[in-house]
Amino acid sequence: MKIRKILFSFFSMLACISASQAGNTSSQPQMYVGVQAGYADTNFSKSTMIATPANGSVPITSASIGNHVFAGRAYGGYQFNDYLALEGGYLKPRNTRYTNINGGAVPNGFIKEYAVDLTGKVFLPMAAYIHLSPYVKAGVAYVKATSYGGITRNGASDFGYTFHPLLGAGIGYDIMQNVTMDVSWTTITKRNTSLPRIDMLFLGLTFHFTPDDLTTGGHNYGDVEGTDP
Repeated sequence: MKIRKILFSFFSMLACISASQAGNTSSQPQMYVGVQAGYADTNFSKSTMIATPANGSVPITSASIGNHVFAGRAYGGYQFNDYLALEGGYLKPRNTRYTNINGGAVPNGFIKEYAVDLTGKVFLPMAAYIHLSPYVKAGVAYVKATSYGGITRNGASDFGYTFHPLLGAGIGYDIMQNVTMDVSWTTITKRNTSLPRIDMLFLGLTFHFTPDDLTTGGHNYGDVEGTDP
């Protein structure tokens, strides 16, 4: 896939820059929360689905499939140091719609999906003046998919709940001391023949805070030496 080759080359270049420019970067552990939104390809096709038994269980030979959809994700995590973080999130793409099925012989239908994910993130810390933080991530997604209307999964039962590997990469830019904007690519891979993979390209916004912020009421930006209460 061409976009994957481009992303691989881009992040390989960033890794080289990071290795040559990263200095003595160190930070205390941080918690963070954020949101992402953007494009998703749910990769459903005619062969994925058939007509429901009430509509004859016939194969879908033609249909308009809306599998290029908007998706959003909310997440939170804990960053242990400059290099490692653990993150959990909730993903919700818009429904994938099937219309004009078999020339209108089968009623329209749609698939509703959502996912809960748990991932580990590895950062490539760069010099502070660059304000960039490229990263890669890997984990697992718990995906629920259900079909509605005149279609159902081409199998013995509907999709239900399944676990899938998750892979991704991104790069963040610190627009403020505790706020990062990032662009990322993520894929929830196809683990079996029932549920297609989900490819996503997101723009995100993350707010960082430390445990001390919860007790002191905010960031103490003037505490350069770490001695102020």
